[in-house]
Amino acid sequence: MNRGLLLLLAIVGGAIAAYVAVLAIGGALVGVLWIYVFGDDPWPNGWEVAVGIILAVLGALAWIAAGRAIWRRFAPPAEG
Repeated sequence: MNRGLLLLLAIVGGAIAAYVAVLAIGGALVGVLWIYVFGDDPWPNGWEVAVGIILAVLGALAWIAAGRAIWRRFAPPAEG
């Protein structure tokens, strides 16, 4: 497989996998906060920012991990 095509596949495929993971993790995190922590009471100011930062960091880590897994799965074996 061409290395450029493999790089594109790893970047785009990793981004899609990370996006799905962030949607699932974000929904679970906000659901847990709603059910077990804040409930129907007024939520504190700034919770959106905190959850957004957490999801951005987790999304970046998931993108790196998924892209790397795709790269390792399809990369040609090293010569030598």
